[in-house]
Amino acid sequence: MWFWFAFGSAILGAFDVILNKKLLHKVSAAVLTWSLFALTLPIVAAIVLLSGPPSINQLFFVGVFGSAFSFVFAKTIINETLKQNLISKVFPLTAFGGFFTYIFALLLLSETIRPIPVLGLSTIVAGSYFLNLDMARESFLKPFKVLFSSKASLLYLFAIMLSSITSVFDKMGIISTAPNSPVFVMLIEQATMSALLFLFLVKKEKATWLPELKGNFGFLFLNSLLFLVVSFLVFYAFVTGPVALAMAVKRLQIFFILILSILFFKEKPARHVWISTAIMILGAILIKVG
Repeated sequence: MWFWFAFGSAILGAFDVILNKKLLHKVSAAVLTWSLFALTLPIVAAIVLLSGPPSINQLFFVGVFGSAFSFVFAKTIINETLKQNLISKVFPLTAFGGFFTYIFALLLLSETIRPIPVLGLSTIVAGSYFLNLDMARESFLKPFKVLFSSKASLLYLFAIMLSSITSVFDKMGIISTAPNSPVFVMLIEQATMSALLFLFLVKKEKATWLPELKGNFGFLFLNSLLFLVVSFLVFYAFVTGPVALAMAVKRLQIFFILILSILFFKEKPARHVWISTAIMILGAILIKVG
């Protein structure tokens, strides 16, 4: 069942990214990120009150606070990068998250890597080469040099790395509750991230954040609801599925993102972008099969 939770999050997650891109024309990345966590807090709190809080152990605090601190930075960087760049150019780099997730899951959750997933990771790296295939005429290694010399790509990769360790912390928090309660973990994490970003907004964007929130509240709330559903699907996938495999399936949203970027933003990804995306999706499938 975890596979279908993760696959559903990939489809809805694509719409979430597109809506994020739309809203970033009207609000700052920090305002958007804060709204994702804060606007649905009452809904999550109500669910926890109805179901009752679980019992927890010490690793719960490592998981939820580790996730909150890493993801609040990751999501803000991702939103800022999407605001300044074409979706079809930077979003396929999300596939690198499979590599980072496996490493962190191995270190923190003792999830092992088998031969087929290793092949999948290698396939994803190969796909990243094709993202900048047009640069290969200068030098065979030029695509990788461009990938790691571009400020936008480098920032996005850093954010993806933070998102990957966030997923591992999420699962650590979930398995540290009894019975497993993804909703309770989500409540503590979102409350923490909302508080952190609120302090940032009051200090750095005190003249603009409230007008932006009021002027776009309807769409921000809708976006927050969609983000909440995606988060629920991912967290429930973590309950029964390996975190690395669940996130690999979720990264199939790269394909849906490219489709929607064409429909909503009239972007026209070059042929090599489609090829690289297909290769990275193949890598994700190999990870899942393995």
